[in-house]
Amino acid sequence: MSQRRRPPNPPEANVINALRFTRTPLRFLEGIQSRYDDVAEVSLPVGPSIVVVTNPSLCHEAMDRIDDFSRVPASGAAALISEHGLVQTEGPLWQNQREDISPGFGAGPLETYVDAVADRVTSLREEWDAAVDAGEPGRDLHRDMTGVTVRAASEALFGTDIGPERAAEMHRIARQAATEFEVSATTITPEWFPDRPAAETRGMAARLREMGEEIIETKRAERDPEDPPQDMLDFLLLAEASGDRDYPENHLRDQVVSFLIAGHETTALGTTYTQSLLSWNPEVRERVREEARKVIGDDKPGFEHAADLTYTGKVFTEALRLYPPAWAVLRSAQGAQSLGGYTIDDGSLVIMPQWSVHRDGRYFENPAEFDPSRWDDRGPSERPAYFAFASGPHACVGRGFAENGARVALATLVRDFDLDVPRDQLSNLMVTPTLRPGDGVDATLSRAE
Repeated sequence: MSQRRRPPNPPEANVINALRFTRTPLRFLEGIQSRYDDVAEVSLPVGPSIVVVTNPSLCHEAMDRIDDFSRVPASGAAALISEHGLVQTEGPLWQNQREDISPGFGAGPLETYVDAVADRVTSLREEWDAAVDAGEPGRDLHRDMTGVTVRAASEALFGTDIGPERAAEMHRIARQAATEFEVSATTITPEWFPDRPAAETRGMAARLREMGEEIIETKRAERDPEDPPQDMLDFLLLAEASGDRDYPENHLRDQVVSFLIAGHETTALGTTYTQSLLSWNPEVRERVREEARKVIGDDKPGFEHAADLTYTGKVFTEALRLYPPAWAVLRSAQGAQSLGGYTIDDGSLVIMPQWSVHRDGRYFENPAEFDPSRWDDRGPSERPAYFAFASGPHACVGRGFAENGARVALATLVRDFDLDVPRDQLSNLMVTPTLRPGDGVDATLSRAE
């Protein structure tokens, strides 16, 4: 029987390391990644330690052991927005939710989502065309991608298009939420530390809850109970009507709000980062364009094209390696645990960082290089060091939506447009629950030859 060991500590004083983590989290994680093969521990003056897992095999093990390493429960401002959504729950509640929701991510809803992305991105292409004609080629790329994906997600998941005004509102709310949830000193304060969200944060949360209620009311009014379920909200309403589940109050609203946010964010961020990287790597962009013109041609883009956009898929995978929208998986140790022969104390904040593992030269050759060809011989599932969508039972349920929607969105836009994105546009990333551009992503449009 192997003897358990304490994880190694970085050489600097732990309070200094804690401050470094809250001030420059990505740089801090890169430093830990370069020094330690398996795990490292930063003890805090109060509360549990931070344990950073640098070995991808141990990352996957921890994500598999959901009873030992659980999600960090929603608290403070996050709990005001959604407390019982699928992305927050654990145990039997999560299991029931997952069973009820999973059919909403099956083949039919996937096709609906990708076709909705195609419709939205076709409208955006027309908007870009008009902007170039008007001599106004400047765009906020992230705002444009959010408008595409949040409307497509609401149509596929809830059976309703929230429209351009509420899509723009969602983008504004998401930017405000990013400020509230950016990694800071409060990230590592104990649970008993007072947390009183500001009035504007409470207002933001109230508006998101209101939007969730509006979507549910629309669905109840328009849905014929005799019709078979078509989307995630249909399946949730069916489960509610059966009376077989003992769900918490506001469960339905929490699910809608959670997926209104999570359902669009990965694709919006991922396509934003991909198009930025394509701007800086025009030879890759040209290959995407060639594939788009071959696969889609002059046809209306849609679900039927997604499977054949294979190179575009590799480009998206590589972009998420370098700029993973989910920069880390966070878990909390439930009781004293052993991981890789190391003792992890009860309550420790366990971080599995996609950002630094994806950029580690031990696992990827020339890791700083944007090279889609690295996926020619092995797919993402065959490389343990790649986990942009997490893994284990809590892996992203919408991965197929994100990957297929991104292929069609990218191919449709790159087919007809060049984007010039200044290289400094991804230098001010905000580390929130996702990795977000701090001030949007300025881009300049021109028509492709």
